[in-house]
Amino acid sequence: MRRISAFLFLTAAFSFTASADTWLVVPLFNQTAKTTLDWIGESAAESISEALVRQDLLVVDREDRKEGENRLALRTNSPWTRASMLKLAEALDADHLVFGSYELVPGSDPAAMGTLKIVAESVNVRDLRRGGRFTESGPLEDLASLQSHLAWQVLKSSAPKAAPSEEQFRQARTNIRVDAVENYVRGLLASSPEMQERFFQQALKLDARYSQAAFQYGRLLFRRDNLSSAGLQLEKVQSWDPHFREANFLLGLVRFRLKDFKASEAAFLRVSKDVPLSEVLNNLGVTQLRLNMPEALENIRRALEGDDKDPTYHFNLGVALLLRGAFAEAADQFRSALDRDPGDQEATKLLGRCLRPQSGVPTREELFGSERLKLDYEEAAYRQLKALMNPQKK
Repeated sequence: MRRISAFLFLTAAFSFTASADTWLVVPLFNQTAKTTLDWIGESAAESISEALVRQDLLVVDREDRKEGENRLALRTNSPWTRASMLKLAEALDADHLVFGSYELVPGSDPAAMGTLKIVAESVNVRDLRRGGRFTESGPLEDLASLQSHLAWQVLKSSAPKAAPSEEQFRQARTNIRVDAVENYVRGLLASSPEMQERFFQQALKLDARYSQAAFQYGRLLFRRDNLSSAGLQLEKVQSWDPHFREANFLLGLVRFRLKDFKASEAAFLRVSKDVPLSEVLNNLGVTQLRLNMPEALENIRRALEGDDKDPTYHFNLGVALLLRGAFAEAADQFRSALDRDPGDQEATKLLGRCLRPQSGVPTREELFGSERLKLDYEEAAYRQLKALMNPQKK
């Protein structure tokens, strides 16, 4: 279970009593003798998961799913029993399970890749009631289109009232070349950042429209501190992509570090409108401080209201107040930061400055560089809370 701030937990506790349903989509199993096609199962699971997430349904993300597989010693690319999959779903607190298999039937045309046949089904984990059964068949070259239709079928069965029409669903998606999809999924499965980089690069080389590959490659470049290149990739992530907001959060960090504060503020502002998490509001406020915008103080206060246990928000609010000459209020915030992190030397220094108001208000240049950005983004926690407080009509 991912972190939700103490404030949000309290808000949730008084706002709902029911729980929101969560879906677990496991990789479809390869029924062919070709292990080189194992990646298709992960690709189908990604496509279905993204379709559900885009309709604000809660889905166990891939990283959490992999942790669960490791705990239960489930081997990758080996068929699992239904009992094992249900045990995984229960371990991950999922209410619904989606699973299936696929096979490749050779065609008469030796130049063609063959016909891909996919079967998927869903089951309610709590009462073991079977849900829908979904089938798809067509040329392997049309994998993106096949997966799109399969994902829509699962979505329509899972949330019939919320699901768009199939035409609307397809219009919002881009059919990507099958070789680009293969490289992207192999990148997800790769064991090292170097291998991931090669696969994501190749996916984008084969199909430059590949939004998901741009996000993964951009995030990888950001983690390697290759900021300019990361920014170029993160800007390619499309608004329909479930990773769009996280991409903009990272883009805001990139632009801040490159001292393009207007672009940084715009990126954080886009995220804050949909996901007003404390880390987003904090970074927005810090960026606005650099731009000398009056909204900065309010956004940092909102970040603190969301999580008053985090010393970062107290520290940044202290900086914002000190810049306004509110010495006593700033001192209170630096004391609060020190209560939570007694070894914070910078907070100690600035508290001393607050206790000497005769020294005058520090210049902006003196305090620039002391503000603190948050690097972790927890949209999954926010979506979970949102789903709990506003149950999805299904």
